[in-house]
Amino acid sequence: MIGLALLAVFVIFAALMYARKMPALLAVPLMALAFAAVAGAGFSGLQHVIVDGTVRLAPVFVTVIFGALLSRVTLSSGIAETIVKYAAEFGGDRPALLALTLCGAVALLFTSLTGLGAIIMVGSIVLPIMMTIGIPRRTAATLLLLAFALGFIFNISQWKFYTTTFGVSQTQLQPYAYVLAAIDLAVLLVFAFVQFRTTRGYATWALEIEEPARKRVPLFALLTPILPVVLYFAFGMNPIVAFSIAALYGTLTTRPLATIETLVASAIRGLEDVAPAVLLFMAIGMLLATADLPQVKAALAPIVAAVAPRGPVGYVVTFGLLSPLALYRGPLNPFGVGIAVYAVLAGLGVFPPAILVAAIMAVVQVQNVCDPTNTQNVWVANFTGVRIDEITKLTLPYQVAVATLATIVVAGAKMIGVLPQLFGALLPKLIGAVLPAAAAATLTVSSLPGLYAPQRAAHIIAVAAADDAPSAAGADAVYRDIAGGWKDVKAVRLAAIPAASDCAASTYAAMLVIRTTSVTDPLAPSFDTGLELNDCAGWPVEQWHVQHEGSPDGAAAGVPLGNAVAAEAALATLFRFRTWVLDHPALADELLNRGIAYVPGSTPTYFYTLFKTNDGQMRAFVRPGGPAYSAGLRTDDVVVKLDGKFWWEYGTFQTQRRAYDGQPHVFEVTRGKQTLTIALGAPFSG
Repeated sequence: MIGLALLAVFVIFAALMYARKMPALLAVPLMALAFAAVAGAGFSGLQHVIVDGTVRLAPVFVTVIFGALLSRVTLSSGIAETIVKYAAEFGGDRPALLALTLCGAVALLFTSLTGLGAIIMVGSIVLPIMMTIGIPRRTAATLLLLAFALGFIFNISQWKFYTTTFGVSQTQLQPYAYVLAAIDLAVLLVFAFVQFRTTRGYATWALEIEEPARKRVPLFALLTPILPVVLYFAFGMNPIVAFSIAALYGTLTTRPLATIETLVASAIRGLEDVAPAVLLFMAIGMLLATADLPQVKAALAPIVAAVAPRGPVGYVVTFGLLSPLALYRGPLNPFGVGIAVYAVLAGLGVFPPAILVAAIMAVVQVQNVCDPTNTQNVWVANFTGVRIDEITKLTLPYQVAVATLATIVVAGAKMIGVLPQLFGALLPKLIGAVLPAAAAATLTVSSLPGLYAPQRAAHIIAVAAADDAPSAAGADAVYRDIAGGWKDVKAVRLAAIPAASDCAASTYAAMLVIRTTSVTDPLAPSFDTGLELNDCAGWPVEQWHVQHEGSPDGAAAGVPLGNAVAAEAALATLFRFRTWVLDHPALADELLNRGIAYVPGSTPTYFYTLFKTNDGQMRAFVRPGGPAYSAGLRTDDVVVKLDGKFWWEYGTFQTQRRAYDGQPHVFEVTRGKQTLTIALGAPFSG
């Protein structure tokens, strides 16, 4: 019921945005708070959404602010104008060549420029030039938006949003971005060819454009909008630093005597340009924080599992053919109500992060060009005198083709086994290591002999206990219950908890471990009984806990803890295990039959995780017999670098998320006095 209520909240706010009764700046944060309230997160949950959510994407909107600073420097110094003039001169009086040359200039500029102010300034120069030589208004308007979207594929501020929000790396996205840009460029050229062949209307502009009095900037200043792109993509520099260096360079090469005044004025005007975007990113952060709440995850998981697209066909249909659902701030719009959809898909691991971001990048190509609610579309339509819905109708088939072809590339790459090359083909010169050739495939049981339990161990559950009397009493009760009446399941009682090892010689498929610990409270002493469910290698699958009054020493608060009480608590946790088996039949079947809690067809995995210890180190926890173990990674290895960068450059959370993205990362670790480079091969997919 809670899941349906959350779905109703989503529909209400989506309808309000679609009907333009409520802007996304207000609807998205209100939806986040409504989700938390309906899910029963309480005051602490609401506080988490507001306090943590508003700053969750701080690196993103700070990057946007510095990008706006560069935008204003580029515009106010005359750099953008000079680039456009050179493009116009190259095109001469040939309308088609001029239009395509100007499109190239616009695409180049918007790899780094951000904000409506940049659209207005660049459009105010480009559109009159196009229309003065007779390019139809509709063609001029749509070509500007198509060129903007082409450059936006590599926009640094947008990439910061992708990497921060979804935990993907720059190197993972670059190969796919090149493919998407090639598709987008090809479609733009087809669109231009069709328009120049089929349209004969002329612009209403009749006067020759006057040459502005401002002198052209030096040629070396024209590197300004390209500089941050090179620093970010080629050298891996932080985008904030890259934008700052480029803004300073642009100012010094054009207005050296007015550097301070130009930078201050550009910072103020730039902040004005992107203020709505900053507020929207705060709202998106709130929604992401809401999606992380356990109550929200639990409520939405069954719904998402039922309706989420599965397989290559579902991926192409949802994010390709149905990409128009991004219009009007719709359910696929990452800058509107759609961020809730993507947040849930990411939080529940429906797709690996890189695959999900690829879908978003494809959908954004439709949203950037065709959405009538975009401020850039409204301005371009008003400036050229073209109806805004006419722009949508004219460009939508082409941009849907872009999104569909891009998703087909992703789906096709997965089907033929080259997905690792499309996402995260880490270049040796960037990371100092070469990925093994095995990364092109997925691993199977034949290549991981210690992954599964032997056939003789099927349906055998081992029971072990921590080294204390209450835990032992609880384990004995659990063993007797399973051995005495569970159908098709056998139990073995272990004398001690075995050390983690691969499953090649295991005598059981799963293991239950009972631990009883004291909960210190002078007023109400109690104890906690925990049941840990592990696979045949000792890899944790699930755990359950029950608390009782009393203490393990036997007499507190008048409730002695004897063997009977310990056994009762352990059996209560065992009941939860039986419930789990009924709730997760496929997972339980794989665990009890083959000793591994993995359903074939699930998200590919390497069976390792990363955790930060009290000494500040990032360490690995690795399942013996898994792909990460086979590649050489071991539990307690201290991670120094990940994909050529120190892990703290990503941040704790984003580093830890990379353990679950199914990508062949490269680690530099220390093990004792050794420093090792470990390159993961292929993930396991059943």
